[in-house]
Amino acid sequence: MSGVLGPKHPGVRLSYGTAGFRAKAELLDSTFFRMGALATLRSRARNGLAVGLMVTASHNPEPDNGIKLIDPDGGMLDMSWEAHASTLADAADGAFAEKLTDLATALGVSTESGACRVLVARDTRAHSERLAQLALSGVAQLGGASEECGVLTTPQLHHIVRHANGPAAAGPHVGPSTWASESGYYEMLSSAFTSLVPPSLASGRGVLWVDAACGVGSLALARLQESMGDALTLKIANQVGDGELNAGCGAEFVQKGRLPPRGQTSPIGHSPGSQGDSRACSLDGDADRIVYHYWRTQQSDEGAIRVGEKRSSSDAAGENQRSSEWRLLDGDKLAALFASFLTEEVAALGLSGTLSMAVVQTAYANGASGRYIRSLGVPLRLAKTGVKHVHHVAIEYDLSIYFEANGHGTVLFSDRATRAIEGAQAAAEAVGDQTKAAAGKRLLATKQLVNQAIGDALSDMLLVEAILARRRWSVAQWDALYDDLPSRQTKLAVIDRTVVSVTSDETRALAPELLQPELDRLASQFELGRCFVRPSGTEDVVRVYAEAATQLQADELALLVAQATWRLAGGVGEMPRVSRSA
Repeated sequence: MSGVLGPKHPGVRLSYGTAGFRAKAELLDSTFFRMGALATLRSRARNGLAVGLMVTASHNPEPDNGIKLIDPDGGMLDMSWEAHASTLADAADGAFAEKLTDLATALGVSTESGACRVLVARDTRAHSERLAQLALSGVAQLGGASEECGVLTTPQLHHIVRHANGPAAAGPHVGPSTWASESGYYEMLSSAFTSLVPPSLASGRGVLWVDAACGVGSLALARLQESMGDALTLKIANQVGDGELNAGCGAEFVQKGRLPPRGQTSPIGHSPGSQGDSRACSLDGDADRIVYHYWRTQQSDEGAIRVGEKRSSSDAAGENQRSSEWRLLDGDKLAALFASFLTEEVAALGLSGTLSMAVVQTAYANGASGRYIRSLGVPLRLAKTGVKHVHHVAIEYDLSIYFEANGHGTVLFSDRATRAIEGAQAAAEAVGDQTKAAAGKRLLATKQLVNQAIGDALSDMLLVEAILARRRWSVAQWDALYDDLPSRQTKLAVIDRTVVSVTSDETRALAPELLQPELDRLASQFELGRCFVRPSGTEDVVRVYAEAATQLQADELALLVAQATWRLAGGVGEMPRVSRSA
């Protein structure tokens, strides 16, 4: 088996995480072969149900690549199998076959035969096709059955795996088997959107400018536009071939850098503030994250990114110059919009208090977002950083919305919630209550529209557009739900990151013993002050987050927190003197 595999790259150690394996593409040959073998065992351990292998490095630079395993329900690989993936990936050349056999024995499956179905898809990187073939070879080496699905977004492969297995893995309300394809994916989304947004509401919305990160999302958007017809008009920018993947564009660049993407570095020709204003969004390289942004015209003042606009000579003397300000709406704003819509529709159907509901975020979510969500009467839960942890908390509820600030998230409807909505809708129709019946129809269309397995930039985009259209809102009106508190993220090198331990939601430090009382004292000195630290999972670094009423205060609090951590947790080098972005 090792002869087919080829040698493992010397000195490379990989650990399977939320994003699977990622590294420079030339280091991953053996990893892809081995993950093909592991996917075969996973399918056999689930009685031959389909599993997926996605070849992508998502928002990473173009020279990188990676691989993610998809479970039969369309979700991420069960966390109990992550250790198996890491063990096989890191096995020495001569030890791989033995470790694979030992794992198969422990699982009670065969390395030579048995029902198996592995679906493999890839993004648009030049090396993705070659690496995908290595994964397929790993499946074939164990006698497994595989299907090459070609170029897809990551959420599309999750969707196809979920619907290929149907009720056997995803429950009785998964949807028709005809959706288990790329064309079925577009049909599912477009029919749900048109149910939510009739032509009378769709007209006059103007064009949505979409930054596709020069990645696979541009191909999917073009096909989605064909399926949507006149229901939504898109202008697709940063397409495949327009430049390097994720470079100067895409959701990661926009959200982390707080900068507009390539092609939108100045107002894009619309009348800011109008109904069809400069609303825009950015996907990441594999289209599982999305953030929105726009240019807003306002009186000149301090802050944000602006392009000055000179007034005509007829302007009255002394009148203030106006400017265009670039505004970002990240995953926190997406969670807030979806929560406001769903609470409204659940109430209209008469199910408030009947269904358990929550919004799940991480400690990095802006405090203003949490205050707004709680004002809706919706419980807010915080989970450990990483979408797999957020998803795990979200499934505890009948109806949940989860997002990380980076724009990765979705809305989940449990089987119990679906049955309750269907029952309430049917009861309303039986007595002629059209208002309640319409609310039930909208909720069921929302469930169909939003990917139930994983964050999906395209389906999240369509739900945003549906809500804005139904409310006849501009993106500026959405932005006005609340104002983000200024924040600062930074990091500090330490001798040993394991000295710092934190609570499960990462909001409070458990060790060193004196650290959390010091953080509490520092935060209390600032208006709306909040701060936390958490150790990195991969390097001897402690990450610092602070927010306060002004940017200057947030920067000062972050610096003080970094200094306290340096003193109490074994900082490396000189004590920090300046607050630097992470």
